Amino acid sequence: MKTILLFIAVTCFSFYYLPKSDLVITSFDKTATCTLPSNLAQPDLTLGEKAFASLAGVYGNSDFSADPVLVTSYKAKVVKGVFDRLKNAKGDYSSRRPYLRFVDQTGSGVAVAYPKMGLIMLEEKGYDLCASFGKDSLNALAAFLSHELTHCYEKHDWEEYFASEFKGNGLGNEVSDDAKEDEIQADYLGGFLSYQAGFNPFGIMPRFLDTVYSAYNLTDADLSKYPKKEERKSISKESEEKLKKLLDLFEMGNFLVALEEYDDALEYYYKVLEDFQSREIFNNLGVLSTLSAMKHFTPLENKFAFPVELDVESRMRVGSRGDNAKEFREEKLLEAIDFFEKARQFDSFYPIAYLNEGCAHALLGISQRDFSELEWQDAENAGLRAIRIAKDDPENKTTLVNAQVLLGILSALKNDSTSAQLHFHEALKMDSTHFLAKANRNVLTNVKNLVSLKAATNLADEVIDDQPFNSLRLNADNKKWDILADDDYKITLLGKAYDHSFILANTSTKGTGSNRVKKNTYLHYTAAAYAQPSSKGIRIGDPLSKVTQSDKYGEPQSRMSLGKGTFLRYIQDATTGVIFQFDEDNKLVRWCIYRQQRG
Repeated sequence: MKTILLFIAVTCFSFYYLPKSDLVITSFDKTATCTLPSNLAQPDLTLGEKAFASLAGVYGNSDFSADPVLVTSYKAKVVKGVFDRLKNAKGDYSSRRPYLRFVDQTGSGVAVAYPKMGLIMLEEKGYDLCASFGKDSLNALAAFLSHELTHCYEKHDWEEYFASEFKGNGLGNEVSDDAKEDEIQADYLGGFLSYQAGFNPFGIMPRFLDTVYSAYNLTDADLSKYPKKEERKSISKESEEKLKKLLDLFEMGNFLVALEEYDDALEYYYKVLEDFQSREIFNNLGVLSTLSAMKHFTPLENKFAFPVELDVESRMRVGSRGDNAKEFREEKLLEAIDFFEKARQFDSFYPIAYLNEGCAHALLGISQRDFSELEWQDAENAGLRAIRIAKDDPENKTTLVNAQVLLGILSALKNDSTSAQLHFHEALKMDSTHFLAKANRNVLTNVKNLVSLKAATNLADEVIDDQPFNSLRLNADNKKWDILADDDYKITLLGKAYDHSFILANTSTKGTGSNRVKKNTYLHYTAAAYAQPSSKGIRIGDPLSKVTQSDKYGEPQSRMSLGKGTFLRYIQDATTGVIFQFDEDNKLVRWCIYRQQRG
């Protein structure tokens, strides 16, 4: 009697396009050797506590190992690469767990997770099944591993109990509701983790389930403690609906950031946080809380541009609202500090969180003059920690430069112009074009910052799926979820699908009575399969440099970085425009046309 652990991740409409989906496992150099540490080649391990004890005692600082026959193979290299990307997306380095062991055979089938021990085992045949998916091979492997990682992060234990206690005995007991709920959670949270890591987990797993059953000659009778195949597909569909919602919330939040609607964006991130926690989510929440607070400083109170900002040029150009809401901004800054500390609980060596927390402390010191010295010392310590962590990693160069800018601002706030100049000079020595360093140096020397307001872009011919700007509208029939339902602040998300695109609408109402203000934001954005070019000949997959060519769209009115991506915003008028979203390789992921309406 065969016993094997399976999973089936979500299937979802494919408009959540991720450019990594065209990578193929078999495209790796099969003659290359893996550069993993030699101590990763360990003897075969048995399952359970004995395996975990061996991990703790033999593997040292590594969270990956492979059987001797596999450790130098290109397969081990690929598995480790995908595993590392997934763990980095989660950003939880509070311990080395979960561990992954890549083995010839698990003894329990394609893969098995031991959540209490933080151990995942993947056998070579499971890798080969993923490789058979061609252009989706890396996506299949990522979906596979992210599912098992979620079992470990969420500490599900039914799968471990099944593997250790019911291996091959054919017991016919019903699968518990807890087990089903764990599978649903592992499907949709694993899918979201895979998505954040840059993979596309959608439209794969129904095929994968059939492939595994066929490859292992399985029947439902072989898996008496595991959901039946058709029931597992039903679980997948339920997971799909939950993942759709989670990604809609995440994408709407991202686009609202690009539109500088920070308060509304915060509420969407709060909703995501209810189900999915990562260092990036907490860091982004902290950044948005800080940005929201900054709108409530007058230009006289704060004349500096802090490196936490997503779009410094925009703020330097239009200034602050100047409503001097001291209590509100201090509440937001304290909230931001709490989020940054939570991000560091995931990863104590996360320099971006230290930098951003330093900015929040510095602003709190500006607002709370009686405690300025204390807050600015905390800010300086955070900036120095960011430098200490970032200095040896080339990927952290931007954080390193921005930390020097923060220290320069702090010196200026303490009336030490000499030290401030030295810090700004150090930042410019690392990046001679750094806008922040130049802008703050100019503030220090009373030189006016000349930030040109780029002319509006002619976007009148822009359409998606033949729908122009003025057609963007939804009604109550398209309602999806109430995001917030307070008496003085309500947010509702609406949505509608087209063949190759999707509309999301955010309806935000603030205040009551005569102070009530309602604002609708409509976003019509492209799906993965969208093949038509934009009005100026731009297609999905084009590089950022092509979009900004003078004969295309030119330089944008605003440019924002969020997570691993970049948003370029082109403004038609006060209510309409286009946003292009790029991945970490500056390839176009999607674009949207938007329209905002008050009333």
